[in-house]
Amino acid sequence: MKRAVITPVYNEHDAVTAILGQIWPQVDILVVVDDGSTDGSRSQIEAWAQDKTGVYLVSSPVNRGQSAALKRGYAVVHHLLERGLIEPGDPVVEMDCDGQHDPVYVTPLVEFWARSKAGIVLAQRDFAAYPFYKRVGNYGLTLINSLLAGQRFFDAVSNYRVASALARSELLSYYTGYRYSGSFEANVIYAGLGYETDNSFKVHVPLYRTGARAVDGWHIVWTGLWAWYRVRARKPAQDVEAFVRGTLTDLVFPG
Repeated sequence: MKRAVITPVYNEHDAVTAILGQIWPQVDILVVVDDGSTDGSRSQIEAWAQDKTGVYLVSSPVNRGQSAALKRGYAVVHHLLERGLIEPGDPVVEMDCDGQHDPVYVTPLVEFWARSKAGIVLAQRDFAAYPFYKRVGNYGLTLINSLLAGQRFFDAVSNYRVASALARSELLSYYTGYRYSGSFEANVIYAGLGYETDNSFKVHVPLYRTGARAVDGWHIVWTGLWAWYRVRARKPAQDVEAFVRGTLTDLVFPG
């Protein structure tokens, strides 16, 4: 069984190689999506990856946002699956590379996923460093997400998730990756595809980073509602093969 991690990067020049260095010993494949960084992050990643086999770097010419970057990571996983470089049941972790998701949890999350009866494991953050309004917003989104998915969530927008390579590939057909909607949208789609998500694994968040605003909650919910309809009507969001081909044109590593 091979382990893979997908991680988006945007202007993390000072910390990116340290975080990648913590992830790398725990995995066989590392998919890094540089989301239009302007601070030299890409050159840092390239230098770090020079002597490593199994690192895939997708470099976006412009910043598209975390959810869109993850979508490009799913495209690489789909490509590796089609080529037989990973198996359908191999675990794929998605995590942020900005310090919010501690790499120390990668192996415990995968091991928990392997023991779990659920097909997906989504980490539940502790929120100790989060301001009150963020906790309230998360509670509201989590409640709505639970209703749409028909499953119980405790932290629906965590983005620290383990799923099989096959599940990532299936998600890609219906996933739009609009702005900050990624985790919320993925939960709805996975439920519509018949996957159960276990959201009980707790992780400590070592660093709080600002990002989504209160107004972003509206587009997250709207994107989730639209995903709920698409997956149940079996109306794909895009031509997967065309999207994968487009993503591979920006593949820097391996050449």
